[in-house]
Amino acid sequence: MKTSSILISEKKKVFKYDPENDVFEWKLDFKHKVSAISRIEDYVFVTTSSNWGVQSTNLIDFDSGEKLWIKDEIFYSVHIISGVLIYSNKNKYYCGINLKTGKNIFSIKSPFKWWFSPKTILLNGRFYLYTSKQVFLLNLENGSVSESSLPNKLNLKEMSLVLDEFQININNLPSAGGDAHVYMGDAGGADAGGGDAGGGGDG
Repeated sequence: MKTSSILISEKKKVFKYDPENDVFEWKLDFKHKVSAISRIEDYVFVTTSSNWGVQSTNLIDFDSGEKLWIKDEIFYSVHIISGVLIYSNKNKYYCGINLKTGKNIFSIKSPFKWWFSPKTILLNGRFYLYTSKQVFLLNLENGSVSESSLPNKLNLKEMSLVLDEFQININNLPSAGGDAHVYMGDAGGADAGGGDAGGGGDG
């Protein structure tokens, strides 16, 4: 959904601003400091950070400004498929929640060894987890995983970066430079040691 409206944050507030009419369409207050904002279609993801280091993700309806739900965790590798939000967390669990209600549908541990940092890709409505050596298919209804394969023309050993429809970075972690932030997503190609980095935007 393309729009001229933009999102702006100020300390513990987020605004939706319409530059054509010079008006704020909505304003929201948060309990803690806003550290990141991003948008996927009709949804705004607002990351807040408390003074005790607790980071939370708030989901906001872009049109109305309604707060839909809040989760005390950071989302990575986000996809939205048929009303289900799929993401991974810092504990390397893959989770599915109802986009509208925030209700948990499934939460499963990564099928890979702990030292691997698998990537995700959406192909023909199917959600894959993969490294350069192995591929798993994630069942979006119950969270079960099964060994699988990607199309023959996709070479796992040569793939370094993948950008599909939903590979958008919605959360951040502090960098070494004081208040600066590095947006985290699913952009790196390494199997071990991570490498999740990329750019974020409001749209």
